[in-house]
Amino acid sequence: MFFNFFLFSLVAYNALSNVAVDLFNQFLGLFGINNLVAIQLGSLPKWTQLMIMFVIADFIQWNVHRMLHRVSWMWEFHKVHHSVEQMGFAAHLRFHFMETIIYKTCQYIPLAMLGFGIQDFFIIHFIALLIGHINHANLNVTYGPFKYLLNNPVMHIWHHAKDLPSEKRYGVNFGLSLSIWDYLFKTDYIPSDGRDIALGFEKIEKYPTGFWSHILAPFKKST
Repeated sequence: MFFNFFLFSLVAYNALSNVAVDLFNQFLGLFGINNLVAIQLGSLPKWTQLMIMFVIADFIQWNVHRMLHRVSWMWEFHKVHHSVEQMGFAAHLRFHFMETIIYKTCQYIPLAMLGFGIQDFFIIHFIALLIGHINHANLNVTYGPFKYLLNNPVMHIWHHAKDLPSEKRYGVNFGLSLSIWDYLFKTDYIPSDGRDIALGFEKIEKYPTGFWSHILAPFKKST
């Protein structure tokens, strides 16, 4: 929790984004380009800026999440999160630190290029964190018609389902805060409320347990 949600997600964001933006701007300067961003977001109302940042950040995470399931070496890190066999809000805290690095690095550069700083990211980060805790909670909630916009516990428990149809072998319901991406790109799957389904992945009974075992597992040869 400390490393994933606070140390890297917030402190390192400021340092990494500033360095990345400065290096990128210097590179553009070699070609006489001073400003790559056509829209000056700083001139928009603050709530509009935060809304834009929230949507962009979530779409980036949705794409990265799909990659974590499809790219074999990324999946080895993501398996730590999917080793949860009982759903509860604390399940949101179990994932490998490399997953944070992959997610946040992919977010930092485009968001920083648009002019978003640590203060903006701090607000969005904790909103997304709250939504993530709720989505991993043992709640039978779908938000009615808003289920097509917001991710929810019922939708997300199917993301953790151990048994999925063969055509869904790379996973379903990849949305983090928003569900709209899954409905738009046909990766949604909610056949029932999912209350009694088995969670995890194939051969989960052979997967190591314990904090240090989870840290080291992705770096070992998969069996």
